[in-house]
Amino acid sequence: MANINQEIMKRTLVINVEDGLNSDGTTKYKGKSFNGIKTDAALDKVYEAGTAIGGLMEKGFKDIGLTEKSELAEA
Repeated sequence: MANINQEIMKRTLVINVEDGLNSDGTTKYKGKSFNGIKTDAALDKVYEAGTAIGGLMEKGFKDIGLTEKSELAEA
């Protein structure tokens, strides 16, 4: 089996913010995306930034996510 290298090309921070109520009365959420996250940024710093941004939102936030676009190549 070949060795495969992964190179992260792009990162996006996603903060899920309250967006009203569903018809069944549960809270619905909407993802707010922030592009331009450095590919070598430490995860604890990304989370810290997401928490700080989430705290500035008018409505509360549920969670913080990080999506990555990567390129794979044989080593």
